[in-house]
Amino acid sequence: MVGEPDRITVDVVIPSIRLDMEKMVGALRMDVPPGVDVRYYVVSDNPDLRPGEFIHDGSPVRVMVNQDNLGAPLSRNVGLEAGTGQYVLFIDDDVAISPDILAPYLDAIREDPDAPGYIGPTIFPDPVNSFTRGITASGMLTFFEMPTGRSLMSWGTTSNLMVRRSAVGDIRFSAVFPRHGGGEDIDFCLRVAANSGRWFRTVPEAAVRHPWWRGAGRSYTRFFRWAFGDSRLVRLHPRYAYLDVPDMVEMLTFGTAIVGCLALAGVVPPAMVGIWAGLVVCSEFAVERAQVRSHHPGSSVGAALEAAMIRISSEMGRFLGPLSRGDTSCVFRRFDYVCTGEWKPLERRFTRTKFALFSASAPLAYWLGLLWG
Repeated sequence: MVGEPDRITVDVVIPSIRLDMEKMVGALRMDVPPGVDVRYYVVSDNPDLRPGEFIHDGSPVRVMVNQDNLGAPLSRNVGLEAGTGQYVLFIDDDVAISPDILAPYLDAIREDPDAPGYIGPTIFPDPVNSFTRGITASGMLTFFEMPTGRSLMSWGTTSNLMVRRSAVGDIRFSAVFPRHGGGEDIDFCLRVAANSGRWFRTVPEAAVRHPWWRGAGRSYTRFFRWAFGDSRLVRLHPRYAYLDVPDMVEMLTFGTAIVGCLALAGVVPPAMVGIWAGLVVCSEFAVERAQVRSHHPGSSVGAALEAAMIRISSEMGRFLGPLSRGDTSCVFRRFDYVCTGEWKPLERRFTRTKFALFSASAPLAYWLGLLWG
């Protein structure tokens, strides 16, 4: 049993590529309740930048500048190892926090000191354009905001995550994940949870607010990168992996190759290749549109198209990640992000509906290929 210490010591770790101290002012000036000692460790991942006005003799803020660009995951390791606090609060450098964010975390520590860590929600603004409406509709923000609706979680995003140092032990963020992030937070938390035999407690009141990336400008790279990194989780945490039918990217890759070979052999009309690929893409968008409308009534066609593009970007990352490592065993394998199995029936119903349409498109494409020919 972990007893309540006389004083609680907290290290706040903030990795930053921008080192914009003005944007981090909220994080660096938290209200510190009585009986708590707080130290701040800002890890600059840009060797060309230097600390600003917050650094002076007696300041609780320490800025460390990496000699090389390590990326956010390994920069968190630098901050983690620099401090000695009983608890470590990971915060992103671009989130807006309430000055009293520590109070609900400390209440959770006192109520449940044996938890390996505590997860606060990361809240995004209301959508401002079709792209951000698509992000919301795609479900990509689910785990950022999930702490508002659950008492326990297997992992949390490092935009707002507190861990107990004794539960972490010698566990660190792994260097096998992308430098700009993707899967490292899941892997880290799952290993900490396994080490302590418990999941993380959520703290709904300890919320931070995250701006839209790139000023809400359209970019699918982030979702590709996340999935590219997440693709390692299937092998690293096989207990949470499961088989499923091919998604659109897998279907196009293998199906088009098969149909193309049949066309070269004269078994099917050559035009069938392009027609079938087009029908598969149309099927993807049609199912995505229905899915978005069922969960977000009144949503626009544009939002559904954006959601589909975001999902396809994610599927491409998940597919190309293992292939880039020469690992074909992860094809058709998925990761259960909630780690309970409760979402698998719904996910499988969704993917199998698409697969049925992909398959049904083949005879139609054959017939249209004959007409086209």
